[in-house]
Amino acid sequence: MRSSFELRARSAQKDEEQVTGETFVRVVFGPEPASPEASDYSSSISVLDARLLMVPARSLVGVWAYLTSPHLLNYYRVYLEIVSEYEYKLRNYLEKLDGIIKAIRNAFKKKGAAMDRMALVSDDRCVVKSDQGPLVVLNEEEFTAEVKDELAGIWDLLPSGIERGSLAVVTDNVAERLIRKSLVIQPRIRLNYERKTAYRGGLWDEEHLPQRTLMVSLVIARQPRQISRPLPNVLRRGASGRRMKTRFASLPRLR
Repeated sequence: MRSSFELRARSAQKDEEQVTGETFVRVVFGPEPASPEASDYSSSISVLDARLLMVPARSLVGVWAYLTSPHLLNYYRVYLEIVSEYEYKLRNYLEKLDGIIKAIRNAFKKKGAAMDRMALVSDDRCVVKSDQGPLVVLNEEEFTAEVKDELAGIWDLLPSGIERGSLAVVTDNVAERLIRKSLVIQPRIRLNYERKTAYRGGLWDEEHLPQRTLMVSLVIARQPRQISRPLPNVLRRGASGRRMKTRFASLPRLR
């Protein structure tokens, strides 16, 4: 994130924009570790872990579907619970997600010992119709399908730009196995070209998340700990020219 803003500042055409961009980077992300200011102040944001929310799974019908579980949805719930203490509008999101998670757990509970062989789906676009009833095949594993319209409400809690595919929810016991089947596992080797053999410890696997994987994180911002120089006026306004709610009293001196 820091590198992205630094590159933007360096590529600015005007000197004022470049100084503003560099100042923004120092206020938000803190000084460079080896700089003389390293002990004067710190970053004004904290970036929490990015947690897996949904992962694409191969589907016999519809090519692929989003896969999640109550445990993964609960990660999002924890982050919503934190931010809802500061943003009242997000409490509605938290209440809606709580209702969805409760409906999911109740549906699995009704199935008893057979719940690990069932998948709750948001629509029938990934459902296979058979003599045994509706089925869904995810990552080459077959599950009894039950359509729950409430699951579609999850998309209202996520950014609008996300592609809204079919959503399948399985139990936490099954999710770990299915998620591993969605990962792109690439074997790697480090060769000794003189001996034509692998170096000791030179065999390993890399796990890559597939495209369209959704993760959730949280950035916590606070008033920056700063010294000396006042904030340039341009940083007090957003892109639309409106005055920003958060005001910074001063900034670290630029060198």
